[in-house]
Amino acid sequence: MKKWNTRKLVTLGLFLAFGTVFNFVENVLINVPIMPGIKLGIANTITLIVLYYYGWKEYVIIGLLRVLLTALMFGFGMGTLIALGGWFLSVVITLILYSTKKFSLFGISMSSAVFHGLGQIIVVSMYYQTWGMFILFPILGITGLISGLLIALLVRLIIKHLPAKLVVGAKT
Repeated sequence: MKKWNTRKLVTLGLFLAFGTVFNFVENVLINVPIMPGIKLGIANTITLIVLYYYGWKEYVIIGLLRVLLTALMFGFGMGTLIALGGWFLSVVITLILYSTKKFSLFGISMSSAVFHGLGQIIVVSMYYQTWGMFILFPILGITGLISGLLIALLVRLIIKHLPAKLVVGAKT
């Protein structure tokens, strides 16, 4: 396994910090309880940027650490299990699509958002031992498509304007 140099580690640490702060801000300040599970997913901009510049290993590590750091702030409970379920299914789908090299940033982001919602529903359904939660999937699916599109637009703008020299150790 290739070792990470200090500059790359610090850069990825900054991405992790930004992602955690974005997640915190969205959970605390922008929390509009329209329906459980609906969020814009601003922190996903960071993980998609990491995927773009570094690849799948760093994407998985930063994404998992972000979920766990957020759990440290809000407490490990059912919310953490739901977040991990959404994260896990989202990551699996993202890695499958990414590995084919046939999907754009938009396709990956939108699919990731939809499957994140599905993962959350699966965890809640297993916990409460009812499949009734799946009635929410059409709503979470549509809002996932919309948020995935918006996040992909934001990531594309960031990548376009982020000087590559600031992304230390990137593969591109």
